[in-house]
Amino acid sequence: METFHIHIKGRVQGVGFRPFVYRLATALNIKGWVRNSTDGVHIRFNCSSELASEFYNSCLTEKPIQALIKSSELIKVDDELFDDFRITESQNVQLEISITPDFAICKSCISELGQPGNFRYQYPFITCTECGPRYSILNGLPYDRELTSMAPFKMCRTCENEYNDPMDRRYFSQTNSCASCGIQLSLSNADGVINQQFNSSEIITFIANKLRAKHIVAVKGIGGFLLIADANTHEAIAKLRERKNRPSKPFAILYQSIEKVEEHFLIGPHEKRLLTGPVSPIVLLKPKSSIRLASELIAPGLEKIGVMIPYAPILSLITNKFDGPLIATSANVSGSPIVHDHDESGLSTLADFIVSNNRKIHFPQDDSVIQFSPKHQQQIILRKARGLAPLTFTSMSQPGSDTLALGAEMKGSFAISLSANTYVSQYLGNLSNYDNQLQFELVKDRFLKLVQADINQILIDSHPGYYSHQLGKTLAKECKIPHFEIPHHEAHFAAILAERELINQDQVLGVIWDGTGYGADGHTWGGEFFDYTDQQICRIAHIDYFQVLSNDRMAIDNRLCALSLASPEKVSELQGGFQQTEWDFYSKILVKPTQLTSSIGRIFDAVAYLAGISNSNTYEGQSAMLLEQDAKKVLALSGNLEPYSFEVNGSSISVKKLMNEVFHDRKTNPHVISVRFHLTLVEIVRDVAIQHSYRKIAFSGGVFQNGLLVDLLIDYLSKDFELYFHQKLSPNDENIAFGQLAHLQIRQQKNHRNFKTIEQCV
Repeated sequence: METFHIHIKGRVQGVGFRPFVYRLATALNIKGWVRNSTDGVHIRFNCSSELASEFYNSCLTEKPIQALIKSSELIKVDDELFDDFRITESQNVQLEISITPDFAICKSCISELGQPGNFRYQYPFITCTECGPRYSILNGLPYDRELTSMAPFKMCRTCENEYNDPMDRRYFSQTNSCASCGIQLSLSNADGVINQQFNSSEIITFIANKLRAKHIVAVKGIGGFLLIADANTHEAIAKLRERKNRPSKPFAILYQSIEKVEEHFLIGPHEKRLLTGPVSPIVLLKPKSSIRLASELIAPGLEKIGVMIPYAPILSLITNKFDGPLIATSANVSGSPIVHDHDESGLSTLADFIVSNNRKIHFPQDDSVIQFSPKHQQQIILRKARGLAPLTFTSMSQPGSDTLALGAEMKGSFAISLSANTYVSQYLGNLSNYDNQLQFELVKDRFLKLVQADINQILIDSHPGYYSHQLGKTLAKECKIPHFEIPHHEAHFAAILAERELINQDQVLGVIWDGTGYGADGHTWGGEFFDYTDQQICRIAHIDYFQVLSNDRMAIDNRLCALSLASPEKVSELQGGFQQTEWDFYSKILVKPTQLTSSIGRIFDAVAYLAGISNSNTYEGQSAMLLEQDAKKVLALSGNLEPYSFEVNGSSISVKKLMNEVFHDRKTNPHVISVRFHLTLVEIVRDVAIQHSYRKIAFSGGVFQNGLLVDLLIDYLSKDFELYFHQKLSPNDENIAFGQLAHLQIRQQKNHRNFKTIEQCV
C-alpha cells in the first residue's frame, strides 16, 4: 500500500468535482481525502500503484460535465495512512484556478421545478452541482459557500442532509437551498411599495397577468435585472423602447423551451447546443416565415432576432406561466450598465413592477450574445458575458509580474495576468458613459481582490482620450508602478495570435479591420495589415487614408463617409442628400483635411449609403449589419458577380477605383453593390497575402463580426491559406485587454520595441 497525490488544475470548482472524486474513491475502496485549493483540486490517497493509475485516469475521463481540466499530475509521496475517504477543508495557496462562470439551469433541476410532489416544486432558486450562479455570487476564493452570496442562508435539515450525502447530486452543492431556508422573492411597484403578502407562486401568477396587460416587469436574474414584456404586443414594446431610449437597436426574445424556439425559428445543431447548454446565451436566429411576432419593433430591419431560453429558474417559472414569447433586455437606459441591485436608482423609471430577491450579485453582467456564420457555422462571439466570463487563459506574464490591462473604450473589458493564469473580464459597456465607468471600476476592484492580485504594472490603449487610458495612468501614478501604452490594432493582432497559439509561429499576416483606433502616426486606423515574424509586429500595409469629417459624427452620419471617400468628380452627385447649409459647411472643410482615417468600418457606412440601404447609424454597426444582410439575399439570388477594382501598391491599398465603381452601380445596378463590396474585401486580403508570400492569415477587429464576410473568406481563401478567427474571444474591442497582455508577452520575450513604421518593415 503506497501513498499518492493528484493535483488537477482548471475549471474544477463549483462543478461537483469533489463529490465526484469521493464517489469514485468509495467505489474503488480507496482511502484518503480531496480538497479545493486556490490552485485547483488536490487528492491524497492510499492504494497500489496499479489502482492509483486507474483512479487517476477515471478522474480525468469521467469528470463532471461542466469541469474543464487544463493540467493534472499523479505523483508518489511520503507514506501516510488513511482510515476512510473524505472531503476536507479548502486551503489557500497561490491562485491558479479557473474561475467558474455562471451555469444555466440543468435538465434535472428543470424537471424537479415542475414536479408537484418535489419539495422544490416552483422554487425560483433551485440549483445543484451542475447548474446555478457561480462567478456572479463570488466574494472570495476558493469556491466555498461562506465565500459567496449564499453565506447568509443557513441550510435547513433536509438541504443539509443532501449536502452531506455523498450519493446525492447536491452533495457539497454550495448554492443548495429550498423555499424554507433559501432566497426569498419580493414584489414591488414602480413607487417602491413592496407587497409582502404574496408567496413565490403568487408573485409569478401576478407577474404573468401584468405582462398580459401590457406592463413592463423588471426581474432580478443571475447577473442583474432583466426587463421583460409581451413580445406580441406593439404597445408594450414601444413603451419599452421609449423608456430605455432605444429607438431601433434590436431586443432579444425569451421563449419557455427549446421546442417553442424550434416552432418559430430556423435552428441548426450548433445553435441548439448553445441554447440548451450551460452557457445558454442569446443566439441570433432567423424566424420562420410563419412566425407571428412584432418583428419590426423587436429587430427593426433585421432578418435575425436574438433568442434565448430560461437560464434561471425564475425565468422558467415566468415564461411557463405566461405561455408565450417575451422581450428580455438588460434593465438599463440604453448605453448604461445593467442594474444589479434593487436599491439602485433607475428601475422605477423603466419598469411598472419589480421582482427582486435577497441574494446579492457581486459581479454584475449582461447576457452573452453569439451568432454563427450562415454557411460554415463559424462561431462569432458578439458579447462575452454571463456563462462565458471570466475567461481563463494560461499565464502570459513572468512569475511575480501581476499585470492589469485596461482595454479600450467602446467595449469595456479588463484582463489580469498573474503568475499562473490570465483572466479576461466580462463585457462592461461603453466607457465614455460615466455610469459604465463606475461599474467598470467596481468590477475591476472586486476582481483584483478576488484573485489576490498585487499589480505591479498597467497596460493601456494608446488613445489619450480614452477613459481606460486616463484611469491607467492615474492608477499607475497612485500606486507608483509603471504603465505601458499598447497600440490599439497591435493589441487586436496580439489577441488573435495568443488565442490561436500563434505567438511562436513565424510569418503570420494580421488583418485588423474595425471602425476606429488610435494610430501610431496620430491618424485614426481601421484598415490595417500587420506582419508577425521573429516575434515582432510590423504594420506593412493599410487602406489609403481618407478624411474624417465632423469627428465622431462621421460614425453616425453615413453621408459624411460617402462624401469623404468620393473622388472630386463624384462629389457633386451627393449634394442632393444635404441641405444647402450643410453642403456649404462640408464642402469647405472637405478641402482642408485635418484628421485622416483608414477605417473599413466607415467604408462599410459609405457603401451602405450609396447602395440606398442605410443613411445613418442609430446604434453601433447598424449599417454594416444591413449591408451584410442585403448581400446575403442578393448572393442567394444572383449568379457570379465580380469584385470591384482596387490597387495594392506596396504598403498602399487604394479604394478610389472601388468607390468610383460603386458610384456607377448606384445609378445602373444598385442591388449588386453589397455583394460586390464584400467580394472586394476578400480579394484585398488575397492580394496582400500573395504580395508578401503569407500562408497564415489571422483576423481581428469588429468588422469580423460579419458572418457573411467570414464565410466568403473561408470560401475563397481557405484552399490556399491557413485562416485563423477568434473562437473564445469576440473579434471586437472586448479582446483588446487580452491583446495588451499578449503584446507585452511578445515584447518581453523578444526584449525589443515592437512597432515599426511601414518604411522599416518593407
